[in-house]
Amino acid sequence: MFYSNHPGWWDPALFALLQSHFMPGRPGFGPIDARTLKRYPTLNRAGFLPLDPSSHGSLRQFLHHSVAILKSGGVFWLTAQGQFTDVRLRPVRLKPGLAHIASQATDCVIIPVAIEYAYGSESRAEAFIRFGQPVPHSSLPGSLTANHAFLENTLEATQDALAADVITRDHARFRLLLEGRSGTGGLYAQLQKLSSLMRREKHDPRHAGR
Repeated sequence: MFYSNHPGWWDPALFALLQSHFMPGRPGFGPIDARTLKRYPTLNRAGFLPLDPSSHGSLRQFLHHSVAILKSGGVFWLTAQGQFTDVRLRPVRLKPGLAHIASQATDCVIIPVAIEYAYGSESRAEAFIRFGQPVPHSSLPGSLTANHAFLENTLEATQDALAADVITRDHARFRLLLEGRSGTGGLYAQLQKLSSLMRREKHDPRHAGR
């Protein structure tokens, strides 16, 4: 089970990328708002499980399905904060469902995932990800309250470590999984092209290094 902070709506797309890159042969699942799934029922085939936080029945069913998925060898992804949250907010607070799943899925390994989006020298933001140390179920403190606090502290430490790497702007600290299009776009990009033409140089759309 992978659990993360929730900085933005791109997070599930990152989960899909990580799933396809590192575990392409295993089924992946995750929660989605039950109302959203009603509007887009095809998402059910993509591994999304409906969750209505206001319904005790929905919560019980979600917990049952989550534990069953993990016990059968599936991969479960969870934005454990439950709502969009700034990466700088401390202390890190998680919804209680994570600890309930972790306490009951006795055969699973739990891995914290820190996510951060930052702008650098290009017009589009970059997504940075850091995996924390895997936590076997046997390493959990034991009680539901203690497990919850432990998982919060573990994710917070992972987020702090990621932030320290992102601040350096040293891309050598990261492994590139997917590269987008370079360039600033707009008027600035046109000026770059004109400048390269006047210098009779090959146009390089990257802003860095100029």
